[in-house]
Amino acid sequence: MAIEVDGVSVKETTRGSGAAWRWSSVGPSPIDYEIQWVENKDTFLYSTRVRPGGWNVSQLDPNTWVGDGTLEGAREMVERGLPTLPH
Repeated sequence: MAIEVDGVSVKETTRGSGAAWRWSSVGPSPIDYEIQWVENKDTFLYSTRVRPGGWNVSQLDPNTWVGDGTLEGAREMVERGLPTLPH
């Protein structure tokens, strides 16, 4: 499944711990971005990577990035919050 935010295609994958949404910037040195939703904690993590390096991971503000504990709620939060993140 994929969603589109400001002309950027964001791919969704499911994981044993929840789901993740990933996209890449355009340009000569693209940056990979990912938001991961941890289902049992209803937590959102934000990751960036400039290839060939590893991922830098941080937790998004839990006062802003809150879901209702369901995958549908996490999707809605990602769709609302993505425009506020780099892309």
